[in-house]
Amino acid sequence: MSNCEDVHAGEHGARARCLPEPWMCRVFHIDGSLRDIRVPDVTRAEWIAVLERLRAVADETEAEHPYPRLDPVRPPVADLFRAWADEPEGEGTSFAFRARFGAVWFFALPYDEEEIEFSVRPDDVVDGAGVAAVLRFLTEVAEASGRQALLTGETVRYDTGLPTLIAHDPTTGLTSRL
Repeated sequence: MSNCEDVHAGEHGARARCLPEPWMCRVFHIDGSLRDIRVPDVTRAEWIAVLERLRAVADETEAEHPYPRLDPVRPPVADLFRAWADEPEGEGTSFAFRARFGAVWFFALPYDEEEIEFSVRPDDVVDGAGVAAVLRFLTEVAEASGRQALLTGETVRYDTGLPTLIAHDPTTGLTSRL
């Protein structure tokens, strides 16, 4: 039996969704909201470690920022955080960071130094390769931060009552769906 559950119009036209397991259809249900990969209660050093790891392992990364003194193409991650959080030129601004694994893009617009948050569009997860990209990204974020990474529905701020869809714990090496 096929797990093709729906057809939707994506940025490149209509595509059938063929996810490997039925439960994945629920996790990546196209409902108009994003999915977030979050790591609550982090330090700036953990944020920096995550972005540097992503630069090393992702198929592609991009950074955009409004800070004139920084390299416009590949600014050092520590400098992005310093300009954003510590210097007057960063007041009221942020930067964007995107990483691509396979065909799936993950993006962050840091607004809180104490919580890592990346978003992913569920309509970009159309097959087993897309699911694998999400699981790999989740694992890379957890391993780089040294903390449990959570895939949740879209939120403004993590709430302990918010259902976690998938989690990776770097201390045990286990990925679980909850």
